[in-house]
Amino acid sequence: MKREKETSSQRQPSGHKPEELSEKAFLFDYHDAFYKIFHLPLDWIPTDNSTFTICGKSHCNVLCNCIMESEEGMRLCSELLEKRVETARRTGKPVVTSCHAGFYDAVIPITINNVYLGSLCLGQFLKSKPTARQIQQVKKRLDFLKLRPGALERFYKETRILGKSELEGLIELLQMLGSYICETYNHRQFLASFQQSDPITEATKYIQNHYAQSITIDGLAHVVCMSKSNFIHRFSEQVGYSPLVYLNRYRISQACEMLQKSKMTIALVAEACGFSNITHFNRLFKRYMGETPMEYRNRSTSNP
Repeated sequence: MKREKETSSQRQPSGHKPEELSEKAFLFDYHDAFYKIFHLPLDWIPTDNSTFTICGKSHCNVLCNCIMESEEGMRLCSELLEKRVETARRTGKPVVTSCHAGFYDAVIPITINNVYLGSLCLGQFLKSKPTARQIQQVKKRLDFLKLRPGALERFYKETRILGKSELEGLIELLQMLGSYICETYNHRQFLASFQQSDPITEATKYIQNHYAQSITIDGLAHVVCMSKSNFIHRFSEQVGYSPLVYLNRYRISQACEMLQKSKMTIALVAEACGFSNITHFNRLFKRYMGETPMEYRNRSTSNP
């Protein structure tokens, strides 16, 4: 996403980078707690409007993932995100709006001394059960997805509904978290204590940068200087699933992109994503995506 230009009043003072907040362990902990309690993804959106800095796509609503897999859906999501963040940034107040899928997101801006640090975003919930008319309107807006009959109704049935008081309480809770960020952000000693990146974050970054290569759990544990058993326990606790599952999920996500945007054979895509066994690749792909690589490619290319 293209970086927005910032005015001198919005730039961060020398020596402090707002983006570093997304790497702080406590934000990952807050996300994990929110997800366990509310089954809603919590994310930190830094000044460049990048997303999924503390929240993985696996925590997103299934319909949202379907939308983001398409070029048109990703465009709509990006445009809406920019509008939401810009409004929150300009007004300094929480912004709660619905998207083209009918889901709501709450964007809470965090500022200190008139400097915008970023926004906390809690989303993908409903305020009430959609009516038949609302569902039909959403179907028209999401026509590019070619959803099967009854699919949208099932997605809505699995989506969390927040009442007015619940939503107000969550926003207040996130504002308190924002105040905590601002208070600790003023202390250089606190920031210095986080200069070394969290080892689990380092492990996920390593996977994202080397997924095409041969990666073992022993090797990952060695990279972050942890014992294998402690690494697996910490990774699973912080990310939500084991390092092997994360590795496979990330490789499959990259394979999806290659299947959509390239004409590489299935075998070459598998190899480019770190799979040495095409049978294993096909099996994992169907497990995570619900269809074979060829079926995925045919569906994606037939619905540009």
